[in-house]
Amino acid sequence: MSRIVLLVLVIALQVPALVNAQTPEESERLKQLEQRVKELEQQTKSTQSSPSMQSSLQNSHFSLYGSLRPTLEYQDKSDEVWDIGDALSRLGVKADTEFVAGWRAIAQGEWKIRLDDNGQFGEARLAFAGLASPYGQLTFGRQRPVQYTLVAEYIDIFNNANSPFGYNQESPFFVNNALIYEGKFKPVTMMVSATFDGNTGGGGADTVNLGAGFDQNGFHLGIAYLQKDTYVDSNRTGEEQLTGGVISYEFSNGIYAAVGYQNKEYEFETATNRTGNTFDSALAIPFASAYKLKLGYFGFKDGIKDISSQDYDGYNLTLEW
Repeated sequence: MSRIVLLVLVIALQVPALVNAQTPEESERLKQLEQRVKELEQQTKSTQSSPSMQSSLQNSHFSLYGSLRPTLEYQDKSDEVWDIGDALSRLGVKADTEFVAGWRAIAQGEWKIRLDDNGQFGEARLAFAGLASPYGQLTFGRQRPVQYTLVAEYIDIFNNANSPFGYNQESPFFVNNALIYEGKFKPVTMMVSATFDGNTGGGGADTVNLGAGFDQNGFHLGIAYLQKDTYVDSNRTGEEQLTGGVISYEFSNGIYAAVGYQNKEYEFETATNRTGNTFDSALAIPFASAYKLKLGYFGFKDGIKDISSQDYDGYNLTLEW
């Protein structure tokens, strides 16, 4: 449009001189300029009225989002201290473009903001691109794993970097170099993923993660299985298998409850195999229109039978405004 306006202005400046000119060459030039203006005007009208000529940006969406979550913490350890903390502040962008009806190119990036660390901005939480279609979504990059999306997300309600506290010990929150397929066939969601890192591990998939979820009327049931090869300096040292499930329900009065459990098999080529597990429960009770009381019990067992075991359990109480 700017080119058309510019051309019209140039013509407007030239026309007075051309009107006074009587030579055939100048008269012909004037006619050519007038014809070109008419062509450009017609082209503009055609572009505005024809869907096929519209900018692809009209089929695109872009959004910027963020959440700043400062906390004031009291810690009673060796010394009693107060501290400003951060409850997973983040800033992100989302974009998608529909290039054929029902088919979209999608992308998302999300980065941490550390309010308790000089406002540091940087480490990526999400960074992926992919394709969404009526048959499902296929994405590549740094993403939430299947294990988190179908299981842990429903017990991760405490806005804490270690929540859920049992799951956190040895289960993934984000995965790099991931290829993930997600198909939503209401009320069922199916997910399959694999990670590929040619710099570490084997030549094929380093992890395989698959699962399914069922959602209806506030009820969620999710199960997932993850198999991961372990390596040290590109030498395979064993395999980990994680099988987990979660049940959650949100009542009509806003009360929310969830319980998640995982069984983890540790198989080693040069050490004793062992079996551990994680347990997380969560309860959220809304009151006074703007508050929630959140409670949880969690536990982790690594399967080690001697004093080197890192087993633990604990409780959580959070008041959220």
